[in-house]
Amino acid sequence: MPPDKDKEELVAYLDGELPDEAASRVEKSLVDDANVRRDVEQLTKTFDLLDLLPISQASARFAEKTLTAIRTQAEAPTTESADNETTSVKPQTNYSQRAIVWGIRAAAFTGLMFAATSGFNGAFHQDSDPIDELLTELPVIQRLDEYQEIGDVEFLKSLSESGLFDERDKAAQD
Repeated sequence: MPPDKDKEELVAYLDGELPDEAASRVEKSLVDDANVRRDVEQLTKTFDLLDLLPISQASARFAEKTLTAIRTQAEAPTTESADNETTSVKPQTNYSQRAIVWGIRAAAFTGLMFAATSGFNGAFHQDSDPIDELLTELPVIQRLDEYQEIGDVEFLKSLSESGLFDERDKAAQD
């Protein structure tokens, strides 16, 4: 059996579309052949990846546009009459078409670079007030664990009012 036919049979097996006889033949080959097991594993991973892709839907006018395009091509004049009609209209040269394409690409690249530069500058030149505030409060932040053990501001007020530290303050001033 050709390899493409084997793959089609494996896909049909995974989809549950094989008759019982063919399904049992595939199951037997799964038991016997490591290459078949590897192929089934690859197909399963591929199906899982395909499930992750977004589902796209054609627009409501898709069929109408397609049929109109087909009718337009069918009604196109024969080559002799088309040659007579196009002699008055000079088609663009291949060079000018390339120039237009490269111009569009250059404009898109320039716009992309401008957007990237603006985003970079905006991200790194933001107002640094929050960082400055954190730096001024750094001594408090470093001793935060000690301050949390105190628990309440009332305790600190009562210590201050007790006068316990007045002598130490006088000795430090002298």
